[in-house]
Amino acid sequence: MAIWSSFLTILSLQLIAEASNASSNLSSLVGKAENSLHERSAGRYAAVLGGNGMISDGWPSIDQWIGSFEIMFENNQGVVSASCSQWGLSNNSEDETDSIKDAIHQVANSSGVDARFIFSIVMQESQGCVRVQTTDNGVINPGLMQSHAGSGSCNKGGIIQNPCPQSEIHQMIIDGVEGTPAGPGLKALIAQEGGSTDVASFYKAARAYNSGTVASSGNLGQGIATHCYASDTANRLLGWTNGPSLCAPNVIGMVSAAHWEGKSASACDGTSTTTPSRLVSLPHVFPFSSHPESSSLHSPYTSAFATTTSALISLNTAQCACSRKRLQV
Repeated sequence: MAIWSSFLTILSLQLIAEASNASSNLSSLVGKAENSLHERSAGRYAAVLGGNGMISDGWPSIDQWIGSFEIMFENNQGVVSASCSQWGLSNNSEDETDSIKDAIHQVANSSGVDARFIFSIVMQESQGCVRVQTTDNGVINPGLMQSHAGSGSCNKGGIIQNPCPQSEIHQMIIDGVEGTPAGPGLKALIAQEGGSTDVASFYKAARAYNSGTVASSGNLGQGIATHCYASDTANRLLGWTNGPSLCAPNVIGMVSAAHWEGKSASACDGTSTTTPSRLVSLPHVFPFSSHPESSSLHSPYTSAFATTTSALISLNTAQCACSRKRLQV
């Protein structure tokens, strides 16, 4: 027991020192290029997001999305450049990828739909492959955004266009955002779900774009089609580019709130009941359940545990302060 107590005391001192250092360097951190915690997360899947898309359920607010479309697009270059090879097709040329970026800029400006949201759907549907195949599961879905019977496509009816013309790429984005005679696009779906002033409308619109409707329960993981669609889309908006989705399709419909796996600014500002990752990891670092005596108020672990927890909270507070400052930049 003495060894555990000493170990906890040493760790608590290290964490206190780290918290102090984080606080003292707050001013210098504000000026750095990163403007959110998520842009420093190495592009990994940040959170399994269940429920109805509300901030109160732990879903991210718009100011927690990756800082800009430019950053988001650049971070996804590696994925986009190799996206067509998974279907045995020629990968995008640099000009074709540049045309995707230009088209999203233009359509975002004309439609009023956030360019980051448009791009998140492009990545969800095709990973940016301009020659992605047209699918038909009762509804024809062509192009970068697999639109509802849209006209834009560089792989339709057995005809594959290489290079893919800029006009076709632009039409693919138009079809997905503005909609087609056969079905609504993102713009109409956002309005249908409450409008762009409510971030939940974006997550609901994403789910409706995928499946045609949101389940009557309001749970975005329930219903038909791709159950993880809303969670995956939100993670793309947080900066996910690398590694697998952590969302389990057969489980997400039973989840009613967010379950963060990484750092979250919402855990700092009180808008979420989720716990900062440093605190979540505590039971894994210190397996107190294997020490029944640790439950006693007189346990030799108690004092060291309290000190360590206090240090972790101090460290998280400093990290959150940094995050809030960055979000204001």
